Order: sequence, then structure tokens, then C-alpha cells
Amino acid sequence: MAAKNRYKSLELETPGVYELEGLEVGVTSNCNYKCDYCCAYNRDDGECISAQEVIRIISELPRLKRVRLSGGEVTLKYQDCLDIVTYCAAHGIDTQLNTNATLLTEERIHTLRDAGLSNIHISFNYTEPDAYAAYYRVHPRMYERLEQNIRLCTEAGLETVLETLLFEGTQTNMRAISEKVYDMGVRIHEIQNSIVMPHSNWSQITPKESLVRSVTELITHKKPDTTLYFTCMDRFADQLGFREEPGVYFSNCVDGTKQLHLHGNGDILICELCHPVVIGNIYQGTSLKDIYANQPRALSDFLEKLPCPAYDALFADEQNA
Repeated sequence: MAAKNRYKSLELETPGVYELEGLEVGVTSNCNYKCDYCCAYNRDDGECISAQEVIRIISELPRLKRVRLSGGEVTLKYQDCLDIVTYCAAHGIDTQLNTNATLLTEERIHTLRDAGLSNIHISFNYTEPDAYAAYYRVHPRMYERLEQNIRLCTEAGLETVLETLLFEGTQTNMRAISEKVYDMGVRIHEIQNSIVMPHSNWSQITPKESLVRSVTELITHKKPDTTLYFTCMDRFADQLGFREEPGVYFSNCVDGTKQLHLHGNGDILICELCHPVVIGNIYQGTSLKDIYANQPRALSDFLEKLPCPAYDALFADEQNA
């Protein structure tokens, strides 16, 4: 891994002035999977945004440091992704591709790498094909394709990040998942804490005791050449006794403060995952370039309160006492 922690570089900075440094773009809302856990805003509504339009928007954001391309399944618009990555690489902007990896090929992986893709980010929650198939509602053979493409990414030298959702379905298997991640050649493992998401009816959060046990076990058994990022835990890491150390980070949340999400229909969201509040639309007069200088009311309210659904879910009993 690069010494400067290129992945999560924004999240590892000390929070400062609110300005748009990261943009997540929902290149397409369509997906070839039907996951139980999906936070996609208006999934499968048919909305897409072209590479030409994304590049136009990016070119107007001089402080932008990172662009994340997501979906739906982003590689359904592979050529658009490639064009955006190529532009960003030429202009010193980091890029991340969030994908389920099933539509990748060796040629695509090498082409994205050569175009300058900073990292590829792949969901990985299971170590067995049948469990994977049940969760993602696909044929078990898709697991073999996933594993093959992950190995191709690492073999190609493309910085590969596997993200595991820590929830009821994975909390007892986290060490085995971590070992599988390592076996496939991946050295960056992100653990995403589950949160209640009313907009998608998701509520399979990990209880506090299970979260502490899982995180502690992962840190205790971490390989020296592996980096662990724990996400949506920064607000209460100290409270639960977690401490950062070399290769272990409880990264800061930057959604709404440094990063916003752009949907294919032009809607701008504070965060697609935990705060999918629309604060404007690029086709209806909202300027991303000036959005922090001329804050929409919903953004101002968010920045004043900085709500954290991860904290609210984990400490709900104490808050209601």
C-alpha cells in the first residue's frame, strides 16, 4: 500500500473547513444484482449520467481531490467509467470504482489500471458460494467469478480494497472473511459498520458487544502487511476502547462535510448510505462549485447537527434512558 494512505486519504485528514473535495457519482442506477443490503438511491430507476457530463462537472470543481464511481453496478457503464478515470488521472484527481466485480475481465482490469484508476473497491461478505448466492440472489457460480476477478485485480497490481459489512449475517465469521481476503492477495480490508436505514428497511445492525468482539479480533489477528479501515465507527471508537495503530484506522466520516453524492438524474445527496437527503439538482440551478458557499437549507441543517445514524443505532437504549 502507498505510504500516504491514498485510500481514505480524505477521511484520514483532520476535519477542517467544509468544502467539496470528494464527489461520489452514481453513474448508473441499474444493477445486475438484487442484494438484501443496498443503499442505492432510486435503484433501477433507469437514470444514468454520461462520462461527458461528469467530466464537465469535474472540470468546474478546482478543489476536487477524489471521484468515486458507483451505481447500481458501475461497470454496466464501463466505457464511461474508463473515460472519467482517464480524465481524472490526467488532472491529478484520485478515482475509486465501487463494483461487485462480476462484469470485470482481465482486459478491463488492465485497461482501468493503465488509465490511472487509483483503487477498485469490491464488496466481500461471504467465504462460501451458497451463502453468497443467497445474500446477493444470484447463482453460486458467481462467487467463483468474484474470487477470480479479485485475484486478477491484485495480480495486475491494481490497488484493491475489499469491504465487509459488519452485520448480523457476518459478525460471527469476520476472522474467516479476513483470512480469505488475505488469501486472495488483498492487503486493504475495510469493515463497514451496519446502520439502520429506514429508506431501504435495513435494520440488521450488529449489537455493541458483537461489534467490540469482532473489531478486537480483527485487530488482534491482523497481518503485519495488511491495513484495516473501520468505517462508521469514528464517533464512538474511543468510547468502546478502540485505538488506532499502524495499519489500523477508524476513518473520519466526510459525507456532507467534504463529499457529496451525485445521482444520474442530477440530484445531489448529502450521503447515499446514511443520509440520503436531496439538497439540490445540478439541472435545476444548484451549483456544486458554490454549494458550500451558498448552502441549501438541508445542507446547513446537516452541518449544524452532524447526525450519526451509526451512533444513534448503537447507543439507542442509552439515549432513550
